[in-house]
Amino acid sequence: MKNKVLLGNILAFLTIIMWDFTYIVGKRLFEILDPVQVIFLRFLLATILFAIISVKEYHKKSIKQEMLFVLIGFILSFYFIFENTGLKITYASNVGFIVALLPIISAIVAHFFTHDEKITKNLVVGFGISLIGVVIIIFSEGIKPRITGDLLILIAMISWSIYSLILKKADFSKYSMFYISKKSFIYTTIFLGIFMILVGKQSIPFQKITLNAYIGLFYLVVFATCLGFIFWERAISYIGIVKTSNILYLSPINTMIMASAFLGEHITFRKIVGGIITILGIYIAKKYAVNRNKEE
Repeated sequence: MKNKVLLGNILAFLTIIMWDFTYIVGKRLFEILDPVQVIFLRFLLATILFAIISVKEYHKKSIKQEMLFVLIGFILSFYFIFENTGLKITYASNVGFIVALLPIISAIVAHFFTHDEKITKNLVVGFGISLIGVVIIIFSEGIKPRITGDLLILIAMISWSIYSLILKKADFSKYSMFYISKKSFIYTTIFLGIFMILVGKQSIPFQKITLNAYIGLFYLVVFATCLGFIFWERAISYIGIVKTSNILYLSPINTMIMASAFLGEHITFRKIVGGIITILGIYIAKKYAVNRNKEE
């Protein structure tokens, strides 16, 4: 049991590092391609890769289970459309800061729809303190943040918490992680393709894609998508939605450093203070989780 908890935390941490770097890669790719074109190529290639890996795996499924994969694909497409559109019009560092709100949203969703993950006073205190840190960071450049992009990211976080809940409650025990991802990504790619046509972005300018852009796409497909989703799904199965999502509190710090190093975004005193407060909130929430496990 202890080994699974440790492994779950390690997988969640590695996933966050990989996902945080996608904000940097995405900002660069959006200089050449539209956000929906980037995520369509990302999931199309990832689907092909997972199909090759799990080519021999086939399962007969009920209509209910198949529709569950359709629902997951729809929610994932919804999430990535909003996240990437928001990323294009706001600071990369802001995205990481808003992602830190996900544990709160996940805890609320899990509280009402699961029996084993409940909101407690200690967790609320930890969440509240971290939230204060996030707010300080968001407004560190003044009182006029890029609010439209920030709101789109917030909507994306809500959809991600719903995705995590479905993944937790779904009976996918007989499927491998590769098969689950392949089925989910097939429908995600379909919905992204439909959206791309609806907004008139179906003509992808491949002639404008540079070598660095192809390297960026490779990173998004192999590391951020394939390995990222497998690690995240496994982490949830080991330590639950709330504890996995708690790792996301590190996202503001990771993204702030990455955005400064690769995009030239400024690290201000307010951002540093906000980062310290955010980490303090994580410590309080995590310390409670450890104490509760000892008591149980």
